[in-house]
Amino acid sequence: MLTRIPAYAEHLQARQLATGTIGPYLAELRRLTAFMASESLELPTLTLPAIVRYINQSGRSALTTRRSLTVLSQFMVWAKHPLAAELGDIRLPRFHAPSPDYLSVIEEKVLRKVLKIRTDIRSRTRDRALFCLLLDTGIRVSEAAGLVVGDVELDEKLIRLAAKGGKQRTRFLPVETRDLLKPLVVGESSESPLFQAQRGAPISDRHIRRLLNLWAGLAGITRPVHPHLLRHTFATSLLKKTGNLRLVQLALDHESPKTTAIYAHVADEELRAAIEGRRS
Repeated sequence: MLTRIPAYAEHLQARQLATGTIGPYLAELRRLTAFMASESLELPTLTLPAIVRYINQSGRSALTTRRSLTVLSQFMVWAKHPLAAELGDIRLPRFHAPSPDYLSVIEEKVLRKVLKIRTDIRSRTRDRALFCLLLDTGIRVSEAAGLVVGDVELDEKLIRLAAKGGKQRTRFLPVETRDLLKPLVVGESSESPLFQAQRGAPISDRHIRRLLNLWAGLAGITRPVHPHLLRHTFATSLLKKTGNLRLVQLALDHESPKTTAIYAHVADEELRAAIEGRRS
């Protein structure tokens, strides 16, 4: 089994999956390998009951179980293992996806304000452009970190994002976001990282997380924050404005509407508030 994992890693890289996706996939396969060793099993002799024992041994949540089975199923398909067809027979537990965490209207307003007024912080121009871009487009933090100057089309009012299979996606840039990006674009080489760290290197996801914690603290936001929370904020705000889940799905580039359904709670809250206030 261990000998197959490096080849599978190359397969995942060829599919252009994000590093943050590949890592958990390979970790799952290593855990399965350890389980197989404890039961003296080899890949050709792995059976469905053994998979069930593996899944049940660690007290996983329903959501984690589903994710694990997805990883194992995809691996078995790649390995052309008979279990690929049998994994669908495992009865999956039901689970309720948690509502996404997002900034309140007041929190977003204060964060934007502090990004605007704290001119004493040297990286403010870059940071304001970065976090407003995340709030105004809903792109992933990894996508923002990977942008180069040539990806920004100010005249066309859009940015270009790399997608799987060498394709490109575009995202509309609101006028304020374009104005914030302009100082980072004008006069720069098209190949230069849009958001630069020290010595012109691309900014990392980890660095962006640290910066967001810094600015959230300056804004008086004391609860934990993370960059993906800004994507949730964009999606929640867009749904409140339009009431259209399909539009949110397109904006977030979700392949399945089931992925976007986690934002349905927003519509429920709006409906509840409308009913409560109908006679007032």
